[in-house]
Amino acid sequence: MTWKFSRQVWLYLLSAFSFGLSQAFLALFLNFFLRALNLGPEWQGFMNALPALTLALLSLPAVALARRISNAHTLKVGAALSMFGTLLLALAHGPALVVLGAVVQGAGAALSVVSGSPFMANNSDEKSRVTLFSLQSALMTGAGFLGNMLGGRVPEIYAAATQTAPNGLEALRMALYVATALQLLGLIPVLFLRPTGKTKPTGRSFAVRDKATMARLVLPNVLVGLGAGATIPFLNLFIEGKFQINYASLGNLFAWTSLATAATALLQPLLVRRLGQLQAVLLVQASSLPFLAMLGFAPHLWMVTLALFTRGALMNAAGPVYGAYAMTALPEEDRPMYSAVNVIAWDLGWAVSSLLSGVVRGVLPFTTAFNVLFGWTLLMYAGSVLAIYLGLYRPRVGAGVEVAT
Repeated sequence: MTWKFSRQVWLYLLSAFSFGLSQAFLALFLNFFLRALNLGPEWQGFMNALPALTLALLSLPAVALARRISNAHTLKVGAALSMFGTLLLALAHGPALVVLGAVVQGAGAALSVVSGSPFMANNSDEKSRVTLFSLQSALMTGAGFLGNMLGGRVPEIYAAATQTAPNGLEALRMALYVATALQLLGLIPVLFLRPTGKTKPTGRSFAVRDKATMARLVLPNVLVGLGAGATIPFLNLFIEGKFQINYASLGNLFAWTSLATAATALLQPLLVRRLGQLQAVLLVQASSLPFLAMLGFAPHLWMVTLALFTRGALMNAAGPVYGAYAMTALPEEDRPMYSAVNVIAWDLGWAVSSLLSGVVRGVLPFTTAFNVLFGWTLLMYAGSVLAIYLGLYRPRVGAGVEVAT
């Protein structure tokens, strides 16, 4: 395990941290902002699905662009589009700009997501890759801690200064303006990224050399996307509606959850050294399932809080290890395509589930709706763990491949 990274890597990580702060603001307040615009559950489901749909549709073109102009330059375009999309959301007074902002933001996310993992992989080696991916995840979730902690107070500060309500439209709009400013800060270090020279602009843009491995890698994330989209983007509405807590308390709750995830992500390289990459992923994801059940069905806030901390830390901390494993398991030329296909599959699942979640919450009572949705999420997450075990771990064991490295 090594912490020695190049200047290019540190610039990328600095940008990721700033964008993580912004994403925490958006995740905390977007649903409340839509509600303040008089857009109900169906609209909330649609707007949480729209960036994912846009990301899915543009991921393959993003691969072609990355292979033509390099991952570094693609990251620059993606960061600029993400910032502009967030600004459009903040300026919205009705559905038109909200939709446009979500589409532009989804386009930026497609470029950034498709290029981010290959950029880190090209600027690291196998000895440092798991540590780098874990550090990037920890920085993003650590940014989530600060973003939620600070973001939860922005509407209150604005309301106190203007003598308005903290849950009013303009107070929530101010939080989105702050998110835009944070993305502007994140754009600056990205502008200094340089291509590594490892990206090959020639050949077929969408060619895949190892289709079987890619399919086995993507399937578990399809199932996670199908499960997550039904509940995760609406946890703020679920906890606020069930326990009637204010924005500051909600921000603190999500902040400490992000911190727990960051701490767990930093411990993942040690777990990988002891167990191996796939075993570590299986252990932490399987361990998260009881806490997901507690999150959805526990009757007391302290139990939901404990479940939120533990489930988020376990499930999300496995992501960088899984991503590093995928980058190692695939040939270099397949890595951008894996990022794109993975994003398409995951985000289509997320989008479909988000849309259906809005419909379910629109026709069923609050408690019944979330009981149904959490049951679905639990089923999909369990299916993902099973797919990793049967599709990736068992074949390696059966083939006599050393899985603890």
